[in-house]
Amino acid sequence: MKSAGGRGLVLFEPWNLGDVMIAAAALRELEQPAALACHAMWHPLLRRALAEIPGLDLLAVNLPYTTRQRANPFDAGVSAAAEKYPGADEVLSIRGDLRDFAAARKIFPRARLRMKGWARFFGRKNALINLPYATGILPVQNRYRSWAKLAGVDYTQMEATYRRRQAQVPATDRVVIHIGAQWRSKQFPDVGGLRNAFRDQGSEVVILAGQRDLLPPALEERDVQRVADEALVEALRSAAHVITNDSGPMHVAAFLGCRTTVLVRTSPIEEWAPPATTIIRSPETPCGYRPNRHYMSDEILSGWTPIETVIREILDANLAMADKEK
Repeated sequence: MKSAGGRGLVLFEPWNLGDVMIAAAALRELEQPAALACHAMWHPLLRRALAEIPGLDLLAVNLPYTTRQRANPFDAGVSAAAEKYPGADEVLSIRGDLRDFAAARKIFPRARLRMKGWARFFGRKNALINLPYATGILPVQNRYRSWAKLAGVDYTQMEATYRRRQAQVPATDRVVIHIGAQWRSKQFPDVGGLRNAFRDQGSEVVILAGQRDLLPPALEERDVQRVADEALVEALRSAAHVITNDSGPMHVAAFLGCRTTVLVRTSPIEEWAPPATTIIRSPETPCGYRPNRHYMSDEILSGWTPIETVIREILDANLAMADKEK
């Protein structure tokens, strides 16, 4: 990576926290320094989670089309929403979004752009293109593997880092359940029942939420701790086990080395699953790249995995992990 104003290699991920953490997983494995370009709202969390990287270079790219509001989905919004970084030499992206291509070209005007992921982008948008992936004729490309390949990182090395950090979890019976999800359709609805089931097993249970997360049914504000940034990192690290939805906190917990279990119903998980993570998917979870038609909604969906099955699978995963550590 160049000095004196040059930024050399840049990993470009202007979207959600989960996307950013996947890029960060590749960044952590790189031998040469690189910058991570993402929304500035994620920078405080990244500085804590990536504190081991000396001279971490975070670039602010705040693009309006990547927000939940998406006032104009065709507007890259570069002029007012992001600085320009003419010193970058090479910019990488795995999303395959034409808006990202246009934005990166404006933000990094002198850089060579290497952008992959066109099949996943169009498969997500079109059921016909998604069909061979949904039926298993063509394999779904996991995003962690995509970033590893594009950045020149050995995926097995990335996976080994995740497993090594899991071996360092604290000796406690604390279970953390994070209810967060960008859309309520991705949120496991019976968190109260899940909490009670773990308490019956003798575990201490802490329920976390983001500052703007909607609460699942039967939960009240006094039942949750709303945390973000450094506080979120520390709360996750304090747990023996973390349970999340398919969400940004899933990627953060797995990145930190938490033993993480993910409850899935709305979107295909093969594309998003972090290394060394236990996935509990409903039989109604779609396959391929295209999510459930209610994905971008706050509708509460039925058809989730029953709580007793969740508890059994988590206990089995814990036993398997204990056997590996002997």
